[in-house]
This record gives sequence, C-alpha cells and structure tokens, in this order.
Amino acid sequence: MAGLCEGGTEPPGSPKATRIVNRYKYNGGIQNERGRGRKKLNERDERQIVSTVRRNPRLSAPKLTSDVNATLNRPVFTETTRRTSRRAGYHGRVARKKPRITEVNRRKRLDFAKRYVNCSEEFWKSVIFSDESKFNISGSDGRNFVWRRVNTKFKKENLRPTVKHGGGSSMVWGYISANGVGNLAFIESTMNQYGYLNILRQNLQQSAEKMGLGSYYQFQHDNDPKHTVLNVKLWLLYNTSKRLNTPPQSPDLNPTENLWWELEKRVQKHHVTNKSQLKAALIQE
Repeated sequence: MAGLCEGGTEPPGSPKATRIVNRYKYNGGIQNERGRGRKKLNERDERQIVSTVRRNPRLSAPKLTSDVNATLNRPVFTETTRRTSRRAGYHGRVARKKPRITEVNRRKRLDFAKRYVNCSEEFWKSVIFSDESKFNISGSDGRNFVWRRVNTKFKKENLRPTVKHGGGSSMVWGYISANGVGNLAFIESTMNQYGYLNILRQNLQQSAEKMGLGSYYQFQHDNDPKHTVLNVKLWLLYNTSKRLNTPPQSPDLNPTENLWWELEKRVQKHHVTNKSQLKAALIQE
C-alpha cells in the first residue's frame, strides 16, 4: 500500500484507493474476486425485468432491482435494470396528478360520457355551465416563472410579492356558455342551500339573457349536497327548462375550470392590495 501512495498514481483518500484499502482489510489481498464484474443479461432475464415493470410501474429503480434479484439466479445492478427498462420503452417520469375517483363514480362518469357523446353542437351551445372558485389577493398558490439572469433573483422586477396569511380572498360563483360569460356572484359567507338559492334567483336568468339564451337552455351544476336538496330541486323544476347533472368527482367535465384559470392569470396583472380591488379586478376581467 505504501508503494501505491508513494507512486502518485492514486492519491490517498481517492475512491479507488479507498476501495483497494477496504479490499485488503476484508479479503487479505488487493486482487478482484473471481466472478465479479458486469454480466450480460440474456433475453429471459430482460423479459423478467420488463414484466416486473409492467406489473408495477410505481417501483423505484432500487426496489425494482431488489425484486428482480429475488427471482433471477444472479445479481443484477440497478443501472442494468434502468437500461433494460429504457430499451423496452419505459422511462422514469413524474406521475400526473388526477383526482381519486371511486369505482362507482367511474361508472357514472362513463355512463354520462356514453349518454352525451353524440349530442349535437347545438345542444352544447345551449348549456350553461356553473361553478365556484376562490381567488387570493396574493395570487395563486402555484409557481410563477420569470426570465432573469444569474444572481438577479432578488431584484424587484423578479420578485413575487406576498402578504401574511394570503392577504384575504374572494369566493365567487360564475356562469359560462358557448356564447360567453354570465354574472359573477360573490359569496360573502358560508355557502349553504339558502345562499345557493339566492345566487340562482339573482343571477341565473340574468346570465341566460346576457348570453342570448333566453329561457331555452340546459343548466349544469354538480352534485354538491347543497345543489341536490329539495328546496333547490323544486326551484329549478319551476324556473329552468332543462338540467344537465354532471356526475360526482368530475371537475374535468366542466369548462368553467378553464375560465377560472384564465381569469386568475388576468387578475394577476392588476395591482391588487385589498379585497375591494380584487373584486373590481375580477368584475373588470
């Protein structure tokens, strides 16, 4: 070992020198053990790896390697399982987020899709979609991006101002159809069946007329408990011509979600510091 250090080929403390020292301590020599080194997988071994990936795509590479080693007759390195998976077309990616949906609601969503998939364009033009959303004074809780140079992250133009506790917020209820947007109703207290009824009375028909639909429209709302109580059902029965009830756990079936996203982007361009300014910006946009 003295010759190794004095020769200068491997400085003390380098990874290779450390491995040689450890090998000498545990094996009494510095020669590689027989049988060590990379072993090429045969087709059967590769199929086993790919089959394991296919059965459980959430396995991490180390856990995948551990499971494969438990079934093969020889050890496989983690990088080997990665390369084999990539050659088969499997690449590590961040899992996309999607609301957890029960099996019962999956069937309801599928039944809804089958029922309405062949409806005409005229039918969908007659639908008024509705939904509620929350807007913070300080903007979305998500990430914001800026173009900046190195070491300029604290320049004023590159900062995203925040306020303690979010600075307040506004809950709103809105309507949208193929013809445009309807009224924007502000929710000032806890939303219950009576608050929802007031919003319907004051805004639904006005919104329909504003969008040029008159009394001939399909009104959509989700299956929130306050939407399905008897009082609301009776009011809708006598005051709307038809209703389109989307299945539970189906925010992706409501285009109003896209409206809220666009509205939030536009509101962020305003200099909003209090709730009154937030409301004014929401109404303007």
